[in-house]
Amino acid sequence: MTAVLSIHEAHDASAALIVDGVVVAAAQEERFTRRKPDYGFPQHSIRACLDHAGLSPSDLEKVVLAGRGWTPALVKVKRNYNFSVDDWRLEQHLYWRPRLFEDREVDYYDIFKDREDFVYDDTYPLDEVLHSWHRDPELPDRLIALRKRHTAERLGIDVGRVDVVTHEDCHIAYAYYGSPFRGEVLGFTAEAVGDYSNGTVSRVAEGGREELAASLENHLGHLYEYLTLLLGMKPGQHEYKVMGLAAYASERELARSYEVFRNVLKVDGLRVVFDQRPSDLYFHFRDAFETHRFDGIAGALQRFVEDILGEWVTAAVDATGLRRVCFAGGLAQNVKACKTIGELVCVDDIFVCPACGDTSLPIGACYYTMRDILIERGEDLSKLRPLRDAYLGPAPAEDDIERELETARNTLDVEITHGFDPEQIARLLADGVVVACCRGRMEFGLRALGNRSILADPRRFDTVRRINEAIKHRDFWMPFAPTVLAERADDYLVNPKHLRSPFMTLAFDSTELAQRELPAAMHSGDLSLRPQILQEEDNPDYYGIVKAFEHETGIGGVLNTSFNLHGEPIVLDAVSAIDTFARSSLDALVLGDWLIRRK
Repeated sequence: MTAVLSIHEAHDASAALIVDGVVVAAAQEERFTRRKPDYGFPQHSIRACLDHAGLSPSDLEKVVLAGRGWTPALVKVKRNYNFSVDDWRLEQHLYWRPRLFEDREVDYYDIFKDREDFVYDDTYPLDEVLHSWHRDPELPDRLIALRKRHTAERLGIDVGRVDVVTHEDCHIAYAYYGSPFRGEVLGFTAEAVGDYSNGTVSRVAEGGREELAASLENHLGHLYEYLTLLLGMKPGQHEYKVMGLAAYASERELARSYEVFRNVLKVDGLRVVFDQRPSDLYFHFRDAFETHRFDGIAGALQRFVEDILGEWVTAAVDATGLRRVCFAGGLAQNVKACKTIGELVCVDDIFVCPACGDTSLPIGACYYTMRDILIERGEDLSKLRPLRDAYLGPAPAEDDIERELETARNTLDVEITHGFDPEQIARLLADGVVVACCRGRMEFGLRALGNRSILADPRRFDTVRRINEAIKHRDFWMPFAPTVLAERADDYLVNPKHLRSPFMTLAFDSTELAQRELPAAMHSGDLSLRPQILQEEDNPDYYGIVKAFEHETGIGGVLNTSFNLHGEPIVLDAVSAIDTFARSSLDALVLGDWLIRRK
């Protein structure tokens, strides 16, 4: 047996475990700490991965750090978790403005170090690098040494067994080996910040990748980050809200705002670079959009991103002749941009793995390291298996379920029964009951895929409003998504290339039948769908519920949204499931083999 553990300690901290070429476990630290999206040494995620496989650190061939570096002050401050929108604005004015426009040195940590409302990271000994990180040319090597030493001490292993894989290699290894593709394909990364780039294009095959181009000027991710802030939302978390808003823009307002973006970036060969470089992205766009409508800004940003990505992918296909695409990095989480790539005439196929931003770096590091081990041993690279599914986290423990059920009996006005069949859940959904599920292994990533989901009838807009206002507390313009039976996908999706979307990572136009039968699970602005295309072997229990709903109603899909309150991580276990149920207006909860209904 050969086992490799990998960890990621910056925003969206996580861990993953691969055994003999198969990813057997992965989890995000936020699910355990309930801090979205948490930073620091992912001790709970590591324990969950090792416990699932019945391994101890001494059983591991390697422990791999995902990415060569991150900013110590951001980890200490837990920026994406602690920051409000006002804090993100303060960062621009108190740190970036003095450095960019006043040639004045500012210590980032000093700005945010004494906040009583902040939770600071205590998992890493960062004092020696907190104040010097931005002016220390030796910091990357010092930080790697610190991380290796700390990891080895925490796990009780020799530091010589701890390796590092670059950020970009992690992304591409995940995008390729996690996909069903084999043979040579085009691999892209696009994000705000990597180790040495924010955009790459590569030839990728089983034996590795040949990087064809890399850029530090591919600022599409930064554009989305800063425009999210300028629209009054939280960068690093709410970019998807801007994407959701974009579809409501009128062509008039969109065209007006598009002019501001038009000449900022361009495709130059196989790189995305500046065209007419502004003095600074945040302050430039703040001033340029002062009199523009919010929807026009969102719509123009989305269209500009899609246009640049489309040109970039087309140029790479023309240069290489490769017509299959895998994509990773923060920008690959933009399902509308992936839809645009999939619709290009020159692209035959695209696959995007779940949670393809930085939280999946450890899975990529696991694949990368296992590949090198197999090559070194002369073993068959076919042992590197694609992701079979995304159910890589822990299942709710029976002891926890029994304890939380007792709590529910004593504190909530509920009816609790043991055992149910799919037909019973389907009838509840058809009657307008909103049902949450916490059963089986937890999904890895941003999308709930039936095991940590809230389910509802996709025909009922009254249910959508109730979920938005009383359960999820979401912004009114945000769409929900469907789970669609694989055998009914052609009925609902305009998908002539038969692109695979088992993880809700691609969007599609809807058919007229979908607009009649799934209206509450699509985008009201452009009638697009972000589906989970569900096959029985992916999740037999969940498939049974959706199939029973089809028998009950004739409709081959359900509305599926993640089981959490707005701003909180998806539920992990019986404790967080009962807590979330109690603080919401959910009608029913499937918890393991138990059904809980409000009286």
